[in-house]
Amino acid sequence: MRRLPGRPLGGIGIPFKGFSRLRVLDFSKLLPGPYATQVLRDMGMKVTRVELPYFGDLAREFLPKIDGVGATYWMVNQGKKELCFDFRKPAGLKRLLRMIKESDILLEGFRPGLMERIGLGYDAVRRINPKIVYCSLVGYPPDGPWARKAGHDLNFQAVAGLLGLGDSEQAIRFGSAQVADLSGSMAAVAGILAALVERQSTGKGRLLRVAMAEAIHSWLAIPLGHLAAGEDPSLQPQWWNGGHPFYRLYDTADGKKIAVAAVEKGFALTLLDALGLSELKSLADEPAAHAEKLSSEIAKVFATAGRDEWERRLEGKDVCVTGVYSLKEAAEALDRIRKSAPSSALVRRKPRSRS
Repeated sequence: MRRLPGRPLGGIGIPFKGFSRLRVLDFSKLLPGPYATQVLRDMGMKVTRVELPYFGDLAREFLPKIDGVGATYWMVNQGKKELCFDFRKPAGLKRLLRMIKESDILLEGFRPGLMERIGLGYDAVRRINPKIVYCSLVGYPPDGPWARKAGHDLNFQAVAGLLGLGDSEQAIRFGSAQVADLSGSMAAVAGILAALVERQSTGKGRLLRVAMAEAIHSWLAIPLGHLAAGEDPSLQPQWWNGGHPFYRLYDTADGKKIAVAAVEKGFALTLLDALGLSELKSLADEPAAHAEKLSSEIAKVFATAGRDEWERRLEGKDVCVTGVYSLKEAAEALDRIRKSAPSSALVRRKPRSRS
């Protein structure tokens, strides 16, 4: 499968030394599992997708298509080897067991119990290969009453409380990214890497079970902190959902939007100066108490020019302000940002002379 541009998955763009020795068997479909194993592939591991005939990945049919294959499938299955055979039959099972014996990681995304029913549960697999890291990526906690309940990303967001938090306008919004699926993907990646490190000490693999509803719930660190303090922040104006004058979106004259995230006082003061609102700087000591006044005045200023003009005017100023880009604009902008200067993580500075 050829490689496509615009896929900086997980921010990981280079393989890691020695990872090419690690072999991954991927039994997952759609987005969560394939995204996780794509990240592992990007790290340098060898990933093999295993599918049953007539029970393939529906992502291949998602529109739009590239070369007859769903674009979503392309995005999360690049550089992987693909095998399709009936491992429920003796010959196919014999072939698969040989592959399991040679693998380091197995990831599956079926409902709990299915792999056991076909003889590929963790207990069966570890008898063949005690060193294998076996990851089950599921929707709900696998030991609870909802273990086999059907669901997708939207359900997991809803059950985890993310959707119910709403925004500062007391509205529940439909997101544009499958954040529950992908939080589960990255939790699986983290768990797999940790298990590989543990294996160096114990010589044994382990079973990992990641529930996407729990993974996205754990991402709600800030609102959960409010809940721990005795208040439910759902459907209330908060600094992190648009209720803060220095952390919200503003309309520009061309119908576009600008994103302001000047939470720290220093950024806020610099922004007020840049917008010609220096007379409001005293209100920045308690922005929440003066949210209506500050937001109103800042909105008036941003409405006097277009998004790109504001980006030009604020260029070089330490204000935490960016334009809100379309997906195409974002791809182009990130490409420029990546090419404009070497990553600081890769820049090697010469040591200072001690003379």
